[in-house]
Amino acid sequence: MIAIWLGAGGPARRAALAGLRARHAGLPLILLTTPEGARAAEGLADEIWSDGAARGAAAFLARARRLSWAGPAIVYDLEGSRATRFLRFCVWPRPQWRLVARGGEIPPLS
Repeated sequence: MIAIWLGAGGPARRAALAGLRARHAGLPLILLTTPEGARAAEGLADEIWSDGAARGAAAFLARARRLSWAGPAIVYDLEGSRATRFLRFCVWPRPQWRLVARGGEIPPLS
């Protein structure tokens, strides 16, 4: 399982991440975030991928490649930006992609 938190998160994103941790106890939680997000989420993820190069096509393709190599079953998008929504089409094999609502509400698994 992988969670994405690239933008400004705040308490709602931290609460959503804690909810994911509780919901998927025992599964590895990998967080893809900025260096600031990594500091804010310390202790909530098993592994944190700090992504300092947040702009450009090369950085986007590097994210897609890294997610593809990790082979997650489920990706929770905690940011919901256009870039992260498009990213779901670039990860192969294609995992379940869940967009977490702005209020931190975690969608049900189907």
